[in-house]
This record gives sequence, C-alpha cells and structure tokens, in this order.
Amino acid sequence: MNIEIKVDDITLSTVVADVMSYDEDGDLVPAGREKTVADLVAERIVASVVRDDRYPRLKERVTAIRDEEIRAAIRPAIVEAVTRPIKKTNGYGEPTGQVTTLSEVIVDEARKFMKEPADKYRREDGTVLQKLVRDEVHKAFGAEIADAVKQARELVAGELGDKVSDQITAAVRAALAAKAK
Repeated sequence: MNIEIKVDDITLSTVVADVMSYDEDGDLVPAGREKTVADLVAERIVASVVRDDRYPRLKERVTAIRDEEIRAAIRPAIVEAVTRPIKKTNGYGEPTGQVTTLSEVIVDEARKFMKEPADKYRREDGTVLQKLVRDEVHKAFGAEIADAVKQARELVAGELGDKVSDQITAAVRAALAAKAK
C-alpha cells in the first residue's frame, strides 16, 4: 500500500487553520481570522528565542514586540468591555433596570472611595482625598524646604568658612591643652 501526498506551492501566506475563540456561552466559534504558515513559523521562533538564554537582547526585543502585539489585540476588547452598556444589579444579582457602562461604575466607585474618611474610627483626618492631597503637599514642601536649608548652609559656610574653621580649631586646641595639664 503506497500513500502519496502531494503539496503544491506552499508559501508563508498559505492558510493552514482558522483561528477559533470562545463566545459568551463558552462555545468554540471561528474568530474570523485565519492562521498562515508565517504565523506558525513566527510562533515557533518566538517560543525558541524566549526559552533560549544565549541571545538576551534578541529575547528582550522579541518579548517587547510580543507584549505590544498582545496589547494591540486586547485593546479593542477592553474598549468594548468598558463602553458596552450593562445592567446594574441588586445584592442578589437581579437586574434593577438601570443601564450603565463599566467606566461609569469605575468612576462612581472612585468617587465613593475619595469621599470615605481616611481613618474609619476617628474622622479627624478628613476624607481619603484630603489626606492624599495633604500628604503630597507635605512631601513637596518638605523637599523644597530641605533644598533651601541646604543652600543657606552652603552659603553661610562659604562666607564664614575660614573664620568659623579657625575658631573651632583654636577651641579644640585649648580644650586639649587644658586636658593635658
């Protein structure tokens, strides 16, 4: 029994498979794209390079390109998820009839968080937002004041350096002489 397989004109653009994905019910459906020989070759090269430690710069570059391609592929799904209308539900998961988007839900939760008291037991510190702003202003002023003090010290040391240095040297010598007696 002879089995003969004949393949004519295979190129990198030859389609070898359909790309499949899962729908909202978990069923496997065609994604509308096709996989070519070039796609398969690229996948094998990427897998080999990422696993091999002999070419670190190439590995970093391939990994960066892969990450960017993943971002580009996922970006439309994220935009759709954030902008697609969803129904609000109550605590039991039952729809309440109000339609919103995920981005509106995120903004509402952020507003609630910023209005919460910074200290849940004592309300002396104000809200989370007030505490965050206060802390950042404190850091900024602290850095500015530290720089100003450092500049003032350098200025004073520059102007009085020789006089103060001579006085400190004389005081140390006097103390050592008194101790030696």
